Amino acid sequence: MLNQAEIERLPSAYAVAHIQIAPNIILAPMAGVTDSIFRRMILRMGGCGLVSTEMTNAASVSPKALRRHGLLDFYPEERPLTMQLSGNDPDLVANAAHMVEQLGADIIDINCGCPSPKVTGGGHGASLLRDLPKMGRVLRAVRAAVQVPLTLKFRAGWDEQQLNYLDTAKLAEDCGVAALALHPRTREQRYTGQADWSRVAAVKRAVAIPVIGSGDVQNCHDALVRLRDSGADGVMIGRAAMANPWIFMQIADLRAGVTPFQPSPADKLDFLLRYMAMCEEELPARLALNKTKQLIGQFVVALPGASHLRVAVHRSQTLDQAREQIIAYFSHFATALCAQI
Repeated sequence: MLNQAEIERLPSAYAVAHIQIAPNIILAPMAGVTDSIFRRMILRMGGCGLVSTEMTNAASVSPKALRRHGLLDFYPEERPLTMQLSGNDPDLVANAAHMVEQLGADIIDINCGCPSPKVTGGGHGASLLRDLPKMGRVLRAVRAAVQVPLTLKFRAGWDEQQLNYLDTAKLAEDCGVAALALHPRTREQRYTGQADWSRVAAVKRAVAIPVIGSGDVQNCHDALVRLRDSGADGVMIGRAAMANPWIFMQIADLRAGVTPFQPSPADKLDFLLRYMAMCEEELPARLALNKTKQLIGQFVVALPGASHLRVAVHRSQTLDQAREQIIAYFSHFATALCAQI
């Protein structure tokens, strides 16, 4: 736990080339989660300084593909906005980056950290950690193709026997990357074990560009302790933002010296209903339902009887059915709480 004097000494902003990121708490890109709807929900609550699109395969950046998947759709209120790409062919990724720049990206990020077998099996994501020369060719090609800042998200290495995060960081800096985001687990770990933030601190000491740390930030206190202990320029939050979208606001509260906002069951229900309404308005019905199912798994994880709600929502065939299950759950939850008072 930090005292207020320590909190006030922590950095609160950093710059990616000419773009000021303030506050320095960032929403991590997450496949299937950080679409425009979720990003806007987070930004409207405050405390988040930068958001990113979901990871997009460079081969899927074409006018026809973009109309189909909509992964790079955004609203002006989301700026500054990072658009994240994956790929291992320098020319293909560079051409995609140029198109993404034309779409309006403020920052282009290359993903060299995704541990998914689907992604690494295609030579993308964390697989590039096993071929730094190729990673360098990709980064140099993208840097030459665009005018906007280029960033890199990566992991500590493929496994414990191939820890090359310092080499990766120095390579990226040499290639003109403007900022780094390190998830200090290996690809082999995926999301198990502990994220070793001493690796973030080591990268910060090794390069002159901003370094962002990611991994195992569970609450607002974690974020600021990680920031202090690692010396990082910023903190990136992923899965914890699905469980607690208020985490960015809570960090801002801590910095302001006030008790962090604690959402009530009514606040949680309101968030879910607003999220579902936006999905219903902007997405096809099946996709809106699937988005709700994906979010609910993390969102209610710490609530009593959450497993029953997850099962009920996942069995729902329509968004209306899912909404009924959610409203019924929170009504019973609020009644039970009142009975305890």
